[in-house]
Amino acid sequence: MTIKQFNSDEQRVKIFKALAEVKRIEILRYLYHDKNKHTCGDIEESLGMNKSNRSYHLKILGEAGLIDVKRHGQYKFITINEDIFHELLPGFLATL
Repeated sequence: MTIKQFNSDEQRVKIFKALAEVKRIEILRYLYHDKNKHTCGDIEESLGMNKSNRSYHLKILGEAGLIDVKRHGQYKFITINEDIFHELLPGFLATL
């Protein structure tokens, strides 16, 4: 008997890897509790991160589909992708 791997399995692996870092959990918590769109600078300042670390963590979260990044002029606005959490990790956001 063979078990078929679903596309969502690969996405789950990316998500769990992204969630395996405290700073990324802090970023998600910040975005979830303050529903506004935030610039990269907002996140950097609010969480006491340097630009390099912030960029790295946002890249990992974005690749996992956990955040949405939209560019408006010279700014990038970041929001949490609640749909992916509700679909693949129901109830997770309520624990933040």
